[in-house]
Amino acid sequence: MDGAVKERSLAIYLAAFAAALTVPLLLLAAFLTWRFIQAEGRQLEAGALQRSQNVAAEIDRLLSSRLDILRVLATSPAIDSGDVAGFDAQAREFAAMGIDIRLRRLDGQLLVDTSTQPGSPLPRWSLLAPISAAITGKAPVFSDLFVSRGTGTFAVAIFLPVIRGGEVVSVVSTTFTPEVFTRIMADFGVAAPFYATLADRQGLIIARSSRHVELMGRPLPAFDMLTGSGGTWRGVKPDGVEVSALYSRLSSSGWLLSLGVDVAALDRALWHSLGWMLVVAVALIAVATVMATLIVRRLADANATMADAAVAMERGQLTVVPRTGVAEVNRVGEAFGRASVQLHLQASALARANRELEQRVEQRGLELRASEARYRLLAENARDMILLRTVEGRIFYASPSATRLVGYTADELMEVRPVTLVHPDDWERVEAINRAIGEGRDLGFSIHRLRHKEGHWVWIQAAYSRIDGVGPHEPNIMVVVRDDTERQDQETKLRQTNEALRQFSAIVSHDLQAPLRHINMFSDMLKVRIGETDAEAAGYAANIMASVERMQRLIRSLIAYTQVAYAEVKRDEIDLAAAVREAVALLDADIAAAGATIKVFNLPQVAGDGDLLARLFQNLVGNAIKYRGEERLVVKIRARPAGRTWEISVEDNGIGIDPLYSERIFEIFRRLHRDESRYPGLGLGLALCRRIVESHGGEIWLDKDWPKGARFQFTLPRQRDEKTRPAGGDDARSRPETADR
Repeated sequence: MDGAVKERSLAIYLAAFAAALTVPLLLLAAFLTWRFIQAEGRQLEAGALQRSQNVAAEIDRLLSSRLDILRVLATSPAIDSGDVAGFDAQAREFAAMGIDIRLRRLDGQLLVDTSTQPGSPLPRWSLLAPISAAITGKAPVFSDLFVSRGTGTFAVAIFLPVIRGGEVVSVVSTTFTPEVFTRIMADFGVAAPFYATLADRQGLIIARSSRHVELMGRPLPAFDMLTGSGGTWRGVKPDGVEVSALYSRLSSSGWLLSLGVDVAALDRALWHSLGWMLVVAVALIAVATVMATLIVRRLADANATMADAAVAMERGQLTVVPRTGVAEVNRVGEAFGRASVQLHLQASALARANRELEQRVEQRGLELRASEARYRLLAENARDMILLRTVEGRIFYASPSATRLVGYTADELMEVRPVTLVHPDDWERVEAINRAIGEGRDLGFSIHRLRHKEGHWVWIQAAYSRIDGVGPHEPNIMVVVRDDTERQDQETKLRQTNEALRQFSAIVSHDLQAPLRHINMFSDMLKVRIGETDAEAAGYAANIMASVERMQRLIRSLIAYTQVAYAEVKRDEIDLAAAVREAVALLDADIAAAGATIKVFNLPQVAGDGDLLARLFQNLVGNAIKYRGEERLVVKIRARPAGRTWEISVEDNGIGIDPLYSERIFEIFRRLHRDESRYPGLGLGLALCRRIVESHGGEIWLDKDWPKGARFQFTLPRQRDEKTRPAGGDDARSRPETADR
């Protein structure tokens, strides 16, 4: 029959349904398997990259540190004086660290070799090619792999020419056994399925993470293809293992480091994942088939029962609702009996709900009107001006306080264009805030000037907030404006006061010191004229000169204090470790004379003035040196995160400070020790420290509970985008920098 719906068996629909469920699951399983394979491969490649970077960095660090040792030894005065024994003693200080040092003349004669016993006869060998290159180029040379003439084993070396008066006078060198680099590879976890090889500039293998002894000195396969500073390659290692590798050239020596991962390890993850995918696919198909068969049988039985009941009802026979094994079918039969009752009950409930809704709408309208009245009362009586406006600047509402702030009435202000109201120098900044809020930012803040109706400028603080759910042509920005003129006037007066203090400092420097120089000159003339005729008067003249000198020192200290106290503090990104190094360099002579040790642990980067922070550390370390005890002085500088600040401590084991004077010591010209011959100074250092810390937004104090010596602590604000990194601790891995002087 035309237009008739073609009938199909329920089993066909269920089979299609099962397929519709199974196929997406199979596709999902395949997708997840592929992603897992990719993740496994990326994880192995990432592991290879990380290990390659770590090993390369550690080898570069080792070579650089050895080169630094050679440079220090090359400056030894013993070389200039020909004191071979003296240089030998200096070089053997590094023998305890496992570092062999050699010094040879330009004719090849060895003068010092710390790998032999002192006093042993030393040979004269011809110069190797890298030694000649170091002499010719007057620069350090890292050798390729060679066989040591002393031990007959493979080695690499660093040769550094000793230059005096622009000419090379000798060569100092140190050698490495290839096992040193093998240990570095092991320390950084280079083990199967990862393989690492270090080759020299000629392609000879210096060290390997596996089969090192067997393959050392052999050519590295595919070395000629590994060009440039780094890249990737895929090939077979000397021991027959196929790898996918990264390679890079060391910046210090030019050697090539290759680190790869076993391709077989990558393939194992692939086949393992494919096997699991196949098992999952078979299981899904089997479960879908069984479930479809059971559902078809159960629905066929229920359909036959309902068909029989329908035929009986068609004949007018009373029958009970049939019961089948399908709960959904049973509920269909029961629903017919309850339908009329439920419809009546629902109609009654709907009428009641409609009446309750009308009452709630009326009550809500009353509440909204009361709320609107409260907010209008608040806006119209607030001292701050409240504006509702669009991004383009059209004002829809202005609170009555506008008249007090800018002289315009609310109606007048809504007719004023913003560009004529805002000061021209501030308009670009205000417009940038408007654009940002229009593009979705929730809040904004600005301090700028508005033109008063009478023509003068008024400083204001404006807080912008975006109103959600409002169209672009409706008032979608609320601005709260506060009068800031008084605060700006106070800041202007403060700047004027600081300028007056700087002028006062200049007056003190010039006008007060000039009379003191005259007093000192006349006192000296008086002392010379009196001579030995009046010893008492000569003593008075000497006392006058001493007092004048102390007064001049006080004036100079006062000038120095005012220069720091009222200086404009820069906000650069400063590495505190670099500031400490600068301070230590300035105190180098005092540190050496005191035999002191300065240790630095994990100092962060902060925003501040590098010169002032270096002076802060210089004063604190200098204080520790000045007030040291009989025990050898050790000064430790460390930092730890404390909320939004860094807490930095400078601690020593000196004579300490009585906690009773923990506040007085920071007062200007306040000294606890009157004996200036033993503890010189005017009591200015800690006062400057406090002023520097406070100018950076921190505070400084003396730790009253420090058991031995003194510990000064101060805080500096942390940068907003800074991530917390560990600070403090004596573990060698948590100390990226330690300076011993």
